[in-house]
Amino acid sequence: MKRVLIIFMFVQHGLYAQADSVIHDFSFTAQQATIWTERSSLQVFTRDHPWFLQLDWGISRNTSKAWKYCNCHIRNGLSAGYINFANSQQLGQAVTVSAFTEPYLIYTGRFRFSIRGSTGLVFLNKVYDSLTNPAAIFFSTKLSFLLALSMNVSYRLSEYFWVAGGVQFNHLSNGGRKDPNEGMNFIAPTLSLNYLLTNPSIFKRPKTKYRDTMLGLMLHSFGNRHKVQATPVYREESSIVAGINIGLIKRVGRLTGLGIGGEYYYDGVNQIYQQRYNQSLQTGIGSVSLQHYLFLGKLLFGQQLAWYVTPNTGNPQATYQRYWLEYEIQKYWYAGFSLKAHGDHSDYFAFSVGHIVKLSR
Repeated sequence: MKRVLIIFMFVQHGLYAQADSVIHDFSFTAQQATIWTERSSLQVFTRDHPWFLQLDWGISRNTSKAWKYCNCHIRNGLSAGYINFANSQQLGQAVTVSAFTEPYLIYTGRFRFSIRGSTGLVFLNKVYDSLTNPAAIFFSTKLSFLLALSMNVSYRLSEYFWVAGGVQFNHLSNGGRKDPNEGMNFIAPTLSLNYLLTNPSIFKRPKTKYRDTMLGLMLHSFGNRHKVQATPVYREESSIVAGINIGLIKRVGRLTGLGIGGEYYYDGVNQIYQQRYNQSLQTGIGSVSLQHYLFLGKLLFGQQLAWYVTPNTGNPQATYQRYWLEYEIQKYWYAGFSLKAHGDHSDYFAFSVGHIVKLSR
């Protein structure tokens, strides 16, 4: 009996060590995109189709702790990419460096389905110039930022190789650091080849029922510099934008939360516009919003559709969108970025800190 127990403990230890493995991989992705813009002066660029090549290094921790985030396996990693905007004279090329997280929501022996979020830096060689490149108002700084969200379906070719197809939405912007800052949105089908370097076997773990249907407050603070473009009469200026965003959020699943809320922020550029053009504009601006959050492991992705409740905001639109991309640095505390946009026009990026206050379970 003693020998049986020893053998059982040895096998159990071996299975545990095998199950708690780390998988390293490389993947190569290609995509050809279509530029999406509602601005009439930029419609000419929709005939250009940028292509994007990307190399990933990924790591998946096959542990019970990692599994508990979403009842799924999660791949995290770093990417390096090259973008050719298919317009060498006005848009040129770019190099990207980014970090990503990718939960596999469905994972079988042959198939897997994943959602991926990425954020990083973009280094451009062509930007707006009032004399030499006046039409390309997408970017005005050679250092800009990348936000990307994709959905992918993978098929296992062999023990170490996977092939994947999907669709990815990309947003490039300088974060409001300098005008013009129209930002570029492009959507693309993707094709990827993934090679597993180590421990190719994924061990299934028992799924646990999601019970935390908590009601809570999602609190965000955000801030950055917001710039106003120079004119023949006025020099370029900047001021602070900072605010507080709050939402009453109900978790309706392990990955999703829905709610309502609002925000109040100070935007000093309206004071600059008042001085320049003698306009009556508010610097303190309030709004109400519908809110949706995706909890992708430690990654938080939020979307809000907001309506201004303050008059004279300086924006002709009555609504805007607020996006969040943040990482959980410790339980219920997040840090990352926020983007405010009107349609496909990027207003500004801001640094953000988020916190969840649980009101009930």
